Amino acid sequence: MNTHINRNRVLTFLTHLLVISMLFVLPEVLWSLAFPWKKVHPEFFIKTIAFVAAFYMEYYVILRRVPSRSSQWGGFALKNLALIGVLLAIFYFTGPAHERPHKNPDHVSFISRSALMLTRDAVMVILTIGLAVAMKLGEQWRYLESRRRELIDTQRAEELANLKNQLNPHFLFNTLNSIYALIAIAPEKAQAAVHELSRMLRYMLYESHATVPLERELNFIRNYIELMKLRLNPALPLEVTLDAGDSADMPVAPLIFITLVENVFKHGDTSAPYKPVTISLTASNGVVHCVTTNAVAPRSTEKADGGIGLVNLNRRLTLLYGDRASLKTTTTDGRFVATLSIDLNPEEK
Repeated sequence: MNTHINRNRVLTFLTHLLVISMLFVLPEVLWSLAFPWKKVHPEFFIKTIAFVAAFYMEYYVILRRVPSRSSQWGGFALKNLALIGVLLAIFYFTGPAHERPHKNPDHVSFISRSALMLTRDAVMVILTIGLAVAMKLGEQWRYLESRRRELIDTQRAEELANLKNQLNPHFLFNTLNSIYALIAIAPEKAQAAVHELSRMLRYMLYESHATVPLERELNFIRNYIELMKLRLNPALPLEVTLDAGDSADMPVAPLIFITLVENVFKHGDTSAPYKPVTISLTASNGVVHCVTTNAVAPRSTEKADGGIGLVNLNRRLTLLYGDRASLKTTTTDGRFVATLSIDLNPEEK
């Protein structure tokens, strides 16, 4: 944190130095190179120091706190007028004798030339102040934008954590219901299911981070399907395709596909062999396609899982992938079809 702040300060200082050098030093250097026989007047150095001092006075003192209310702009203007007046007085009394008004007021040409020089100096001072104000406001805008993005990222991370916290007990509740149904009719299968569930919970609680390799997520889906098959009719035509292809190592948000797979077993009619169930999760060139189809159980009029399932999934997809993810669900002729596509390729900045 401190290293980052120090780096920003150094970068700001170097930016100031570069801009000031281009405005006040470079022209004189080029002039000296073009006319090496002409001497550099001491006034140049005085003005350069004065302009640099004006810049930093404006940047670090007058604009230490940028005016945020209309009542503060009056004081801001008065301070700048005072700064301009002080600098013009310095330029007047340190300038060459031929640039100051002659004691004889009849010498109009001297007075005119002096007024012209002071006008030029006043414009330069105003430009210097304007440069400091522009850089200060730009720096403040970048800071506020950084803070805004930080707050958005924090809020998004908290919302994702809450969504995941909702998913975990929801998944556990549904899985325990499946195991409970096995206890009375197939104790050995129920015992195996508890063992499989413990492995899956370990993945959910300890092994899944912000992202996991796609292949690991597919292994989790495989284990869940094997767990669900313990209570299914062996004659049920269950078609499962899980293939990460050339995208096995690409990072994906954990538990992003489990909702669709859960819905197949929770809301689908898996009791009859003539109602096939398909689960397809494939990837190619970093794009994942997940398609599930199942017959809607007669007892269920819902298209999806009650309350938090697809709503939760939709929100996570929006937060994590934005336009790179799409989820569509349809029900036709008593069959529910869910199609999810996610582009895992890094987002172009």
